[in-house]
Amino acid sequence: MNKRTAQAFALGLIFAAIFLWAGSSVIAEREPKNKVVAVSDAIKILEEKGYKVLSSAEFAELNAKKAEVVKEEKPKEEATEEKAEEVKEEKPFTLVIAGGMSPGDVATMLESQGIIDDQAKFERFLIDKGYHTKVQIGKYELKSGLDYHQIAKIITKNR
Repeated sequence: MNKRTAQAFALGLIFAAIFLWAGSSVIAEREPKNKVVAVSDAIKILEEKGYKVLSSAEFAELNAKKAEVVKEEKPKEEATEEKAEEVKEEKPFTLVIAGGMSPGDVATMLESQGIIDDQAKFERFLIDKGYHTKVQIGKYELKSGLDYHQIAKIITKNR
């Protein structure tokens, strides 16, 4: 590389740096500056967009009312659940276990009929307690309200 080529290359680098600097300053001018907005203006803008602005005291009062409503609803829900359990206990179901069915299949059928509350829990129970290898083919009369041990003893024929 001769002297003239090196000077041309250096001059090109200088021009490139100048163009990059000029371009970045133009872009910086286009970006909006962060405006400081007064709280009252911010509230006005939010309310125009359909939002409701609450003070800390109003928010705390609203949360307290919500907590009271939740406390009032819990006894009603518990009474409803007790009635639902009473109704469930009377619901009979004939479970038919065929060859090749997995414990997961049995658990899915029981959950769909309302005999158990969670098929994954029941399947895990069968596996953890070793009942999954003892499930017998056949027809079984079950009813809701039985616990997992009772159901397992029935479908394994107490094995």
